[in-house]
Amino acid sequence: MTDTTTTTWADSELRRSIRNLGLRWQARLEGNGPDRFIPWILALLLFIVFGALSLARYRSLELGGQMAAWMQGIWLVSQDAEPFVTLTGRNLFDGQFSLILWPLGKLATWVPAGPMLLTIQSFALALAVVPLWRIARRILELGVESALVLAAAYGLQPQLHNLNLADFHPEALSVPAFLWAYLYSQDRQWVRFAVAVVFALSTRSDLGLVVIGLGALLAVEGRTRAGRVTAAGGAIWAVLALGVFRADLAGGEFIAGDAFAAYGDGPISILWGMLTNPTQALSDFFARDNFNNLVLLFAPWMFLPVLRLRYQLPLVLFGVFQFLANVPPGEFGNPQQDVAALAFLPIAAAAALRAVGRRSVRRVFVNGRLLGGVLFASAVFFLFGAGSSLYNDPWTWGSRSVQDLDIISAVKTVRPDDEVAAFSPALPLLSERTMLIEFPRGLEIYKPAAPIFSTDVIIVDEADELWNDTGRFTFDQVIDAKGFEVENRFGTVSVYRRDTTDE
Repeated sequence: MTDTTTTTWADSELRRSIRNLGLRWQARLEGNGPDRFIPWILALLLFIVFGALSLARYRSLELGGQMAAWMQGIWLVSQDAEPFVTLTGRNLFDGQFSLILWPLGKLATWVPAGPMLLTIQSFALALAVVPLWRIARRILELGVESALVLAAAYGLQPQLHNLNLADFHPEALSVPAFLWAYLYSQDRQWVRFAVAVVFALSTRSDLGLVVIGLGALLAVEGRTRAGRVTAAGGAIWAVLALGVFRADLAGGEFIAGDAFAAYGDGPISILWGMLTNPTQALSDFFARDNFNNLVLLFAPWMFLPVLRLRYQLPLVLFGVFQFLANVPPGEFGNPQQDVAALAFLPIAAAAALRAVGRRSVRRVFVNGRLLGGVLFASAVFFLFGAGSSLYNDPWTWGSRSVQDLDIISAVKTVRPDDEVAAFSPALPLLSERTMLIEFPRGLEIYKPAAPIFSTDVIIVDEADELWNDTGRFTFDQVIDAKGFEVENRFGTVSVYRRDTTDE
């Protein structure tokens, strides 16, 4: 009996000691002073993690043609040349009409384009913690433990990690911009609000649809005039950017047509096709991939955003069109389509915590078990769905294989003025040139008229598993007929150079 009493007393004392220690630390952190430096420390830690992961993949040559296309376009801007990206066959600005790429191109005059783009993207995604913290603490009056859990859940969001790893996407820079915009709207700092919104729009043309929803959110919250102006501005930008500027850059074509080819070939016909064929639209909208994506976005927050549906208004229009678009997924899916959700779902989760919390004199405190559940769910879905999950051994990234070193050696033999066709891993290392083409792997027949055979240099992996007998035979025949000879071999990587002495 004595032992049992002693054990129970010891356990009780331990619990009280831990609780008292937690209360003392909470009291220290509840002041205004810690709110000025805690979010910046959290942002710095996230930036170190995000930056290290994305740059490690870049160093390991795991980024291919898509990253090289951004790098080539940015380099052309830095050289004051026409930003026609030969890897995509389009002007740099006619894809997303991302005006932010112009200042980034000028910045690339002084720093290498690839590391710069990845570092800026990682910095932007990490910076979003600062406005999220201020929204939680100053606007929603949550306790410091709730704000810490929100910051941790944001940092563990699987789609956020996938966006950070999926090459470079200028729209990723809109995530902190939308969070800052909402914060400024709550403080009625309309000039700063407008600057944040304009910055977000400069990253991608169709984010005007998000701004329309943001205006609706402001109107629902009682800021009717600001909501109307914001929604009108978003609508005007969406119409001009999608229907005029992007089409003009694409030679009069509606460049998003491929993604919506099932509905029509222009903005009006696409909308009409959706309205007149609702069965197809509903089938595309509720596709399994879209459902999986929704789970990865909502489940890490324990579906708390569902309790505050008005914060999904900025996601509605943008999300509907993204769900209906037929966009081929990359290695990490299409996380760039989730930028609006990555900005507004944390706000919705914070508002939901405030609704279920207990108000004291100055703060709203949330049950520790609920906060623990959010943290646990975030960790579980990070392990399940993030590209940088511990199951993917991210600590091994950044190392270089023997083939990576062979690719680097092959690239060093290429002259700056050479026109080059190369297989995907070599493309980012060759992006600073006006003519660069991705070598098409695994073709049944290689034809002499193919653009790759009009270049000066072709770099291929002779051990590519996609080679077949017919493709290999026709490639060798055309190479010989076009006057290409093997200039160097590094392991399985061959450098073919065309003899131009007779031209």
